[in-house]
Amino acid sequence: MSSASGSKDPTGNWESFLRLWERANLIRSFFWKHQGLGERTLLGHFLVRMRRFFGVDFCFGVLIISDNGEKIVEVGIPEAAVGRLPTNFSRRCLDLVANSRAPITWNEVSGEFGFRSTVVAPLTSPVGRPFGFLMLGHSSRKNYSSAELFLLQALAGELSWAVRDLASKKQHQRQIAAMFHDVKNALQVIVGNTALIRQKLGDAPVGEQEKRVHTIESSVQEILDRINVVSDCSSEGDDESEASEATVVNIANAVEEAVTSCRRASRDRGVDLEVRYGPKSPGEATTDPAMFKQLLGILIDNAALATRNETVRLTVRRDAASLELIIKGMGTSRAAEKLKSLFETATHSDGVRDENGEGVIRVREYLENAGGDVYLRGRPGQAAEFVVILPIENSDRTVQPVLENHLRT
Repeated sequence: MSSASGSKDPTGNWESFLRLWERANLIRSFFWKHQGLGERTLLGHFLVRMRRFFGVDFCFGVLIISDNGEKIVEVGIPEAAVGRLPTNFSRRCLDLVANSRAPITWNEVSGEFGFRSTVVAPLTSPVGRPFGFLMLGHSSRKNYSSAELFLLQALAGELSWAVRDLASKKQHQRQIAAMFHDVKNALQVIVGNTALIRQKLGDAPVGEQEKRVHTIESSVQEILDRINVVSDCSSEGDDESEASEATVVNIANAVEEAVTSCRRASRDRGVDLEVRYGPKSPGEATTDPAMFKQLLGILIDNAALATRNETVRLTVRRDAASLELIIKGMGTSRAAEKLKSLFETATHSDGVRDENGEGVIRVREYLENAGGDVYLRGRPGQAAEFVVILPIENSDRTVQPVLENHLRT
């Protein structure tokens, strides 16, 4: 019975998996692009996205930093739920996944552990012991599909590669810094010896000897100049080019401008645009202002054009790690479904010829480069919502402590 029912619509299951895989790719692209944040912050941002991706109540992650396993980094999202974990939970989970290559799930009847359903995924390479794990906890009972477990394993493995690559880069930079230090010390010895030779030559040295001394000094200076150039390049890396387009944007002002620009068109269609904020003052964020404003314009314009005589609500939710934009028609799902279709076209086609379509493609690329996400969210008996998630950098002090609390063990 189960196999027959599962084969009735195999394309539906495959399309669902592809949508999940596409959203997983956005998480993957984020932590590869933001390795420089460091292990703790990178793990914290990753857990925020995992919590939203799997719809779990609590995410917990552990990274083993030292080879001997003595130094570990523990992060819980939200932090308050860390107190519900048993004593020595990290070590017990590391022992649990020591010989595992796949996620381990279990359900509790009594709920003494604190979560009815739990899954633990090892952070491991194809060989060797895992150097960490991810734990997802549900307050209600949940059965994970094979596709969800596969994606969890893939993301956990990818994170392990990213962290290992980050550790390798740091070690390489330390080796280069040590090499530069040794080379500079050797060159200083050469410079000192050259100065002694010049003193012994006297005030009027032989021309050939003076020429050789000058050649040594010139060669030393050339080596030092080249070392400084290499050192500057390695310290700056790609961060400067990535941050060159980013600046501070006032979120509320940008939303107000986008709403005002399409107010007349929406009024002609009998559409009332409603904006809600959470918190009331979303503050500022460091991002690409032009692309952020274009994203808002596309969302609001197309939502208004998708319906008539209806209230369309834009909810702006801000936390320390990301900005959430939610478009919802209060009477129908037409606005949300229109936006879903628009962004899917921009993702799966070779390009849309009209100006609006090209703008959507640019916005989609902007979201993917930032590690963002777009999806349709539906609830029984309610109109669907179109959700946009945009990771942001904090530019004010009102939100920053929230992230610091989340990432504190």
